[in-house]
Amino acid sequence: MKVNQKFFQIFLIAILIMTTYYVKPASAETKTATVNATSLNVRSEPSTSAKHLGSLKKGSTVSVFKTEKGWANISFNGGRAWVSAEFLNVSNVPEKNTQSQNGKSLSKNAKVTATSLNVRSGAGTQYKVVGSLKNGIIVTVVKEEGKWSNITYGSLKGWVSNAYLLTQSGQAPAVPNPKPAEPKPVNIGKSGTVTATYLNFRSSGNLNAPIIGSLKNGTTVQILSESGTWLSIQTSDGKKGWVSSQYISINKGSLPVVSSPKPPAAPPASVLKKVVVLADGVNIRQGPSTSYLIVGKVNQGDEFAYLQSKNDWVQLKLPNGNSAWVAGWLVAVQQTSSPNQNPAPKPSVGGLKGKRIVIDPGHGGYDPGAIGNSSKTREADLTLMSARLLATELSKAGAVVILTRSDNSYISLNKRVEISHYHFADAFVSLHYNSAADKSATGLLTFYYGQKDIKLADSVHSGLLSANTGLKGGNVRFGNFHVLRENKQPAVLVELGFLSNPTDEITIKTNSFQSKAAAGITSGLAKYFQ
Repeated sequence: MKVNQKFFQIFLIAILIMTTYYVKPASAETKTATVNATSLNVRSEPSTSAKHLGSLKKGSTVSVFKTEKGWANISFNGGRAWVSAEFLNVSNVPEKNTQSQNGKSLSKNAKVTATSLNVRSGAGTQYKVVGSLKNGIIVTVVKEEGKWSNITYGSLKGWVSNAYLLTQSGQAPAVPNPKPAEPKPVNIGKSGTVTATYLNFRSSGNLNAPIIGSLKNGTTVQILSESGTWLSIQTSDGKKGWVSSQYISINKGSLPVVSSPKPPAAPPASVLKKVVVLADGVNIRQGPSTSYLIVGKVNQGDEFAYLQSKNDWVQLKLPNGNSAWVAGWLVAVQQTSSPNQNPAPKPSVGGLKGKRIVIDPGHGGYDPGAIGNSSKTREADLTLMSARLLATELSKAGAVVILTRSDNSYISLNKRVEISHYHFADAFVSLHYNSAADKSATGLLTFYYGQKDIKLADSVHSGLLSANTGLKGGNVRFGNFHVLRENKQPAVLVELGFLSNPTDEITIKTNSFQSKAAAGITSGLAKYFQ
């Protein structure tokens, strides 16, 4: 009996020892994520051409088993499926972050907060851009050097600015405090080169400042002064304005100083702004997000003084003198003139002066539109670029320009039409790029819906043909599109080439095509109003 008891005790001890050293495989690879798109497509394979299994609403929580090439393998309806990782916010990242600074290695996840963040070959704006990341993308931070982080995202590797990263713990990547004795390097008097395809040229260092022109890739400018992330620059023909420093590569050496550097200039006194509400029952809040308390409601047509913008939110001044924040996609920020001053005259083309033109960049946000067969060009990106160039041309001609979207955000078809109606648009132009199963399909197309649209369609298409864009002329035809059918104002939808055609895709991405297309549409609109 005693022998059996002793044997039993030894057996229990052995089991305890085995239990102590046996560790259940960790589920570190499984993460929890929240959907940040309004409606996220779920597919059977990691491809936009794979079978559509359903969709997930914004705020839905899913388990992520793995990610590859921008796609996430998730739990869905009792099985596994795939969604775009771009529209997921991962919450429980495995605790493998090893804090590091000054170039030491680490590994942690961070979220991109910029609309489009350049990835460079080295830690500085002087290095070549090797790619870009969209808002909300989760990247892995490998190491940090000063204000720059070395990241990976699928096959993309490079350096990005810490200012546009938010770690999954909610903290921005660590940035060493500058030593008081070391002044911040300045680039005043130096020259720089534009790295963006087209860079907006503004009247002051603010995203909401009026666009006074655009600079093409490779343009050399002189830097007059710096203010935060903005540079006051002067072009070779003497024009002065402000641009984002993110898209300027500083050249070695310097240019002769043309004029003494001046502090950032305030917008002219004649330039005022107002916020116009585009819908009824819009909440206004204490701060710039839905997490802040609601302090009231405003309705369509209400107007307020504009104070500032932050991310996608606008701060306005209430009649009682207090301020509040409102969602930027529910309001229009308009430029007005001071009653005591007359605005500077603008050049006009034909009858464009004072005409209200609504430009509608198709798609956006979680809706990328057509995807190019050769270079995977996203239609939503191209339409926004084309819209910005067209807006610049029309503004120069004296037109009042309203964009239905000014960044990579999703705007419903109803809202696009509402914007046209609210502004009593003299013309509504929706920009798109086509796609077809037949890869040989090519050329420009302009669509109209009703009798009120035919003259506008003929004029715009004629202007495009005369611009010699390099694409075939196509024709003007009837189109039963929502933004045309429901629009009470004269409206057209322009297809600026086929992304499904490899030759078209190459052509429409060039600076030459984009410039000619903008000039052609402007010329067509001027002809329409004559």
